[in-house]
Amino acid sequence: MDTTYLHVSDLEVDTALADPAVRLAVRAVWQLLWESEVRPDEVVALDVPDAELDERLIVIRDSKEGGLFETGITASAAGVLRELIGTRTEGPLFTVDGRRLTRAEVAAEFREATGGRSLHALRFTRQRKERDRAPRSATGRQAEEKSA
Repeated sequence: MDTTYLHVSDLEVDTALADPAVRLAVRAVWQLLWESEVRPDEVVALDVPDAELDERLIVIRDSKEGGLFETGITASAAGVLRELIGTRTEGPLFTVDGRRLTRAEVAAEFREATGGRSLHALRFTRQRKERDRAPRSATGRQAEEKSA
């Protein structure tokens, strides 16, 4: 099964995040998907009060698993969100022309910016990289040594 569309390189992400032709709200969503545990639908549903920037947290009020979920964000993501929010204290976090940004818009712009990559590639690639960095168990190392 070809899963190429589910992989995105660091260079592709860095290039997309730095592209001034892409709206800031869209780039901010991409950055949160790349750097945190949130899902696309959860990100676009965020409201301004859900971003606790001094604590570098975002609060998902209705997570897929149900209930409240908090996740940390990087200083870089907090800075982008500060710029995006400006002086607003309420309403949707990610807006374009005064309306909430949709997942479909975010996904379409990501496909365009990355030559057809799926928006899910951000989360999928990050999770794969984290698994690859995780220390292997003794059992896993023993099985690897036996097969060598």
